[in-house]
Amino acid sequence: MHPLSVFPNLLTYSFIAPCILRLAVGAFLVFTGLQRFKKPYKWMSVIYIVSGIFLFIGLYTQIAALFGFFIIGFDDWANKKVAPLTRDAVLLHTLSAIVLISLLFTGPGFFGLDLPL
Repeated sequence: MHPLSVFPNLLTYSFIAPCILRLAVGAFLVFTGLQRFKKPYKWMSVIYIVSGIFLFIGLYTQIAALFGFFIIGFDDWANKKVAPLTRDAVLLHTLSAIVLISLLFTGPGFFGLDLPL
């Protein structure tokens, strides 16, 4: 029995969704890490860039997602001390944290280098 869906044939390709999320949040973390060099806590930029690259290529996805989640939380906490974040930045960080949590549970998806055990 198939669920009621507008495009039920697209449900066959559900393994592509984690790949799209992984690529998007990986690119976001790399670009955020490159911008992070101009702010205090410059060591965070290295963690941003490394976890973003690992997410982008799908290597150690769950560990990189965990590091990305914690570094986004630390970044929000550190920025509250220096200058308050805009509402758009808070929304972007919240959405990327949610995507990272979902990648923690779903894995790399299609074209990932991680192999399920």
